[in-house]
Amino acid sequence: MTIESRHGAEGPPGFWPKVFAAGRGGAARFGSFAVVGVISTGAFVALYALGRTLMGPMAANFAALSLTMLFNFAANRKYTFAATHGPIHVQAVQYLAVYVLGLAASSGVLHLGLQVVTEPARAVETLIAVGAGGVATVIRFLLLSAWVFRRPPVRVESVP
Repeated sequence: MTIESRHGAEGPPGFWPKVFAAGRGGAARFGSFAVVGVISTGAFVALYALGRTLMGPMAANFAALSLTMLFNFAANRKYTFAATHGPIHVQAVQYLAVYVLGLAASSGVLHLGLQVVTEPARAVETLIAVGAGGVATVIRFLLLSAWVFRRPPVRVESVP
């Protein structure tokens, strides 16, 4: 008989148990993710606003998300998921894949928002960009929990 344990939760493996498992405490993990997110969002807004003085909205979105990516990876790895297990280079490559997916989603939402709200004021445009980033954040939380920073299964074999 094999028992798999992820973040202290026993039972069969599955996507949602990986995301909401109890190990570090689901609420504590989400709270930590939120704090990292608030800091990253503040940096994103500042970088996006600065970028918009030099480039278009899509390029500013790319630049701001790219510049906040390293902090986000390091802070979530250490504080949110306590993911000191596993090779960091593998987690970094997986995080990069999650980042690209989130960037594509946020760019799509930003583009759509700018099509719906034609020629918005800069503050409205920034709010649309932050909302688009929120879509990327949900994707990132789900995939970081279930894939990038998941704990390896603990296998306990029964003795016959």
